[in-house]
Amino acid sequence: MKYRTLHKWDDPDGCRGLILFAQLLEELLFDYSMDTYKSSVMQTGTLCYEALLTLSEIEAGNIKAPNLGHVLAEICASYEKDDVAQNLVTLNRASFVAIFKNPKSSHGEIKTVLEIILRELEYDRYKIENEKLLIAEIEGAQSAVAIRKLTRSYLTTLSWGGFSQKYIQEIGQDFFHYGQNRIGSSAAIRDFLAKFNDASKEHTAVFRVDSAFDEIQSTAKKIGIDIYRDMPDDLIAHQRLLPLASSGEVYAVIRKIPAKDRFVARESAEAKLKLSQTLLNLFHHKNSLSWIGDCLILDGDLKTPQLSRKPLNPMLKCVDRKIGVAGFKLEKFVQEFSLENDSFSKFIRSSLLHTMALDSDSGENQLLNLWISLESLIPSETKADDVSNIEHIVNSLLPFLNMGYLRRLVNNLVKDLLRWDRKEITKAFRDVEGAKFHEKLARIIALDEYRAKRDSIEKSIEDFYLLRDRFDYFKSLFASPENVFVALDTHKVRLEWQIRRIYRTRNIIVHSGTAPRFTNQLIEHTHDYLDIVLDSLVRLASSPQIIESVGQGFKYVELQYKSYLSQLSVRGVAFDNKNMSELVFGKV
Repeated sequence: MKYRTLHKWDDPDGCRGLILFAQLLEELLFDYSMDTYKSSVMQTGTLCYEALLTLSEIEAGNIKAPNLGHVLAEICASYEKDDVAQNLVTLNRASFVAIFKNPKSSHGEIKTVLEIILRELEYDRYKIENEKLLIAEIEGAQSAVAIRKLTRSYLTTLSWGGFSQKYIQEIGQDFFHYGQNRIGSSAAIRDFLAKFNDASKEHTAVFRVDSAFDEIQSTAKKIGIDIYRDMPDDLIAHQRLLPLASSGEVYAVIRKIPAKDRFVARESAEAKLKLSQTLLNLFHHKNSLSWIGDCLILDGDLKTPQLSRKPLNPMLKCVDRKIGVAGFKLEKFVQEFSLENDSFSKFIRSSLLHTMALDSDSGENQLLNLWISLESLIPSETKADDVSNIEHIVNSLLPFLNMGYLRRLVNNLVKDLLRWDRKEITKAFRDVEGAKFHEKLARIIALDEYRAKRDSIEKSIEDFYLLRDRFDYFKSLFASPENVFVALDTHKVRLEWQIRRIYRTRNIIVHSGTAPRFTNQLIEHTHDYLDIVLDSLVRLASSPQIIESVGQGFKYVELQYKSYLSQLSVRGVAFDNKNMSELVFGKV
């Protein structure tokens, strides 16, 4: 969470809702935000589209019928919280929910109802209604809860409609923080939303590519790529921005690319280069076609070139350790890590697949390698005969992912608070029980004896609306163990839906050779899940060693998780200094 100054805002006090929107935009689109705080992969309309896609894959025999029920359940839950969808769908909720939840409903009936709902939630209608509600909320009541929900759904909708997240982020930073315009009132939200015009523009992309492309000119041309040994005449004015580095390079030009922004145009152009590479590799294996990451992207008039850098690999959109810390962890790992031979081989094989995903530039390959890496870790000996493979995977992963969830969230809040006002926050942590900052912060938020410290923190962050909203959320969450239990249960359901979505996407890639547009977001989530499991196993198999095999690791975490939930669900239990850390964060 990053705070940007409001030097171009004329009336910040009168624009609290708009400032919160701008700060949410910043966090939701930031590459290294926690997955919980990134823009949502789906909203109700896109879920209906996914359900129809799932139906077609079931009919094609690529995935099994039970997968549909989980998508339909997610649609029902999403609709409950989606004000945009509720304003647009004219069907009575009870009527379509009854069909979706009835196991005897035919696929034909479900498909027809989905098509009716999707028609009412199609992109144009959803976007217009989402904008209408955002404007009303930001200019009116300025409810943080409503603005947060509407901002999330709007970003998901823009991605659905063909805008890249990088472009939305760029427009947001320019409009709210760095551009020449002034923000005079909350009505500026109208000007911002107007920037997302849905008309596609034609773009031209210019890449520096390996001279081997020159030998397949006719094939490249059929794909839509023109190869030039020198910059073509209509682009020669821009050669200085992308000069050839050696005689081993030529230019590849892709013209008339329809796209709503230059980042999407680049992605479409590069897909053609990858297709050429794939086709050549069918007949030639020793060398592969290659190109330089930087390219030129021009609008239709060819007068406004912009240098486009290679996009960040989705595998790298995670919080990483500094090299010194990583080196220390590696040394400790080598000295202390101990698993029996079969488990050690399984762990190393999973780690190698993780590395293969890191090394690949193909989103499809990344997702497949990550999924195999996850699946290969999960003990098959604990799977019951009447449990499906995906159900076993979900049940095995959930304890790892949910057990440390609150610790990760509170650690993230600690970092945001220290980044905002280190002196004040460090002062507040003094004389508070707890070995770690996240334990101290949880006590300050939850316990009455630390009310003065809590008040001082709230006062220090009152001008950072997003941080204050996040702090208020944790005050509500830590009001009781029951609230924590409910939050974990809700997160468990979301995790299950997402793991199953990753599984369905993996099957679609394998059987139909296509990747849904949200694949990159799923790569980020899958990578995060794998890292959590691997880190947990390393910790348990290191000094003081608790486990000797991967199977023991999964069983240990499962039992700890059950014990944790059992403690939280005790009737009448309340937080105090003695039980706070264990009830909130568990033992793992």
